Amino acid sequence: MNELQLKLSFLDFLQANPNNNFFGNHDDNSQQYIEIRNEALNRKFDFVLAVIRESSHRPKEIRKNTIEVDDDLKNIYARGNLLKTISQKYKIKIQNMVIYPIEIKSNKDKLDERLGNQVIDAILSFGRSYVILDTKHCQHMKKNGLKKILPSTIIGYQDTDNKFVIINRFSKVFSDSLLNINRINLIRTIEKSGPEINISRLHKNLRTLQTINQKLIYNQIFFSELSLQEDELKFMEELARINQKINMKKEILKTIKQFTDYKITDFIE
Repeated sequence: MNELQLKLSFLDFLQANPNNNFFGNHDDNSQQYIEIRNEALNRKFDFVLAVIRESSHRPKEIRKNTIEVDDDLKNIYARGNLLKTISQKYKIKIQNMVIYPIEIKSNKDKLDERLGNQVIDAILSFGRSYVILDTKHCQHMKKNGLKKILPSTIIGYQDTDNKFVIINRFSKVFSDSLLNINRINLIRTIEKSGPEINISRLHKNLRTLQTINQKLIYNQIFFSELSLQEDELKFMEELARINQKINMKKEILKTIKQFTDYKITDFIE
């Protein structure tokens, strides 16, 4: 099969097997699949699939402090502009929609360095990556153990029984931040420095700043219109009032001075 034929076969398989576990373990028979077309980011992927299912959290429940915000809800926050566009076009409640960018490699395609770049694009765009492999590539991945290398859920096609099966599941979703600030490490760093600082407030503010920075970078990469929430704008206003300059040159010179007594011969003896 070529790429288009493999994609159509996969979509047909989804419709014929609504209880599949490709996109998590869900027993909801009303789960639906929509191929997202003509979106700006769709050019980066072979196709983008929207899985429509009833959300486990109602808006009233999300307001409760006891409700933990899961990865798909966090995606609404971090990638809101993109999901809003899709939601409005297809008339789907945004909390009922989960987006999956999918790469397809038929037997006529080569597996090369482009796949790694496509996986990175998928993670930056939607926080996750899916790859569908035709029979030859699927067998090659299984035989050589390469299926565990990519941070992707990999689905393989079996021509012997005309089925699609999971050959590797990558469950992590990059919905919050690619680099999270560890609270314990932050405490240790501040303790070494000496000053009395409210660690809880500092950690919360650093995470907020990190999230805003991620949104700024995301919108810059994909030329999306920037949209900050009211709380984020208030945070930025408070941040702008700080007039503390960090002298980078001073810190560099201080570090250099600490090691001026070393000679090259000290390292080669």
